[in-house]
Amino acid sequence: MSPSAAELLSPLFLVAIISIIVVHMVVCYLVLDMIDQQVDSNDEISRMDAYDSGLSVKELQGISCFYLEGQANSSMCVICLDSLCEAGLCRSFPPCNHVFHAQCLDPWLAKKTTCPTCRTPLRP
Repeated sequence: MSPSAAELLSPLFLVAIISIIVVHMVVCYLVLDMIDQQVDSNDEISRMDAYDSGLSVKELQGISCFYLEGQANSSMCVICLDSLCEAGLCRSFPPCNHVFHAQCLDPWLAKKTTCPTCRTPLRP
C-alpha cells in the first residue's frame, strides 16, 4: 500500500510554497531595514549640516580683522600654508585665538564653524 505520487506531491508542494513565502518575508524585512537605516543616516547628516552650516556674512563681519605687528614671519596660516606677515590682513578665531589670513579664514567659516587648526567649535 504505497501512497500515490499525487499524495506525496501535495505535502512537498505545501512545504515549498511556505518556504518561498518565508524567504520572501525575510528578504522584504532586510530591504526595509536597510532603507530605514539609510533614512536615519540621511537625517543625521542633515542635522550635522544644519549645525555646521557655516557663518553668514553678517556673522563674519562680526569677527574683527587686524594687521600683525612685530611678529616674526615664523607664524603660518594653516589654511594656505603661507607665512603671516605684517602687511597681511588677519583674523583671529575667537574661542582659541588661532590667527589666519582673513581671505583664507572667511571662506572656511562660510562652510564650517570650527577652527582649522584645533577644530574648536565657534558655537557651543
